[in-house]
Amino acid sequence: MSEKNSHAGHRSRMRQRFLAAGQDGLFEHELLELILFYARPVVNTNGIAHELTEEFGSLSKVLTADEEKLCAVKGVGSSGAIFLKLISDFGQNYMRNSHNSETLSSRKQIFDCLSQQFADTTAKICNVLCLSTRSELMRTITLPTDDLLSSSLSPKELAAMLLKSEAASVCIGINHGTAPPIPTNDDYRIAYIFGELLSAIGITFSDLIIHGCDKCFSMRGSGAFTF
Repeated sequence: MSEKNSHAGHRSRMRQRFLAAGQDGLFEHELLELILFYARPVVNTNGIAHELTEEFGSLSKVLTADEEKLCAVKGVGSSGAIFLKLISDFGQNYMRNSHNSETLSSRKQIFDCLSQQFADTTAKICNVLCLSTRSELMRTITLPTDDLLSSSLSPKELAAMLLKSEAASVCIGINHGTAPPIPTNDDYRIAYIFGELLSAIGITFSDLIIHGCDKCFSMRGSGAFTF
């Protein structure tokens, strides 16, 4: 059997294993190898998958790694790095929006929603949960916290986003990643920014939740801030 036919046969067998058993039927490096089939169609991705896993430690860390660091791994290339980032970004977008139309009427439900949204990222982001009068999640707006703190996103632009969502109330989620969910000065600044703006445009500010170390902290529930 030629090397080309053997290579094609291996890819076919990998796809069949995945279709038969899903992700539980493959090791993490095999899932990564399978993902890379579609970014590097004529390259043997087995060795690349092993190198990526050794470099970053796990599939989730590979998918959330910086593009520059991914490109530094031999064989990945620009197309491979971009494809991996697309997989990661699409996954995060799905998690942010998969709760749409779900009722988030209790603090536990909000904690669970934000925990899933922030589960695979350590990025410094702020998720704005836009809720209906029945506490249904209508939309999630994701903003870099640095944009809010640096005022690169103007109050007018932020107000336009919130009004477009037609939200009756808003709950803010701030991701601390691997840091504990303890309020910082930046968190208080963000709470103040939204408190002033939401009051001006007539939308209720229900809570500000901090997520970190797989835990959530409610600023309203703790009395850390009065909106």
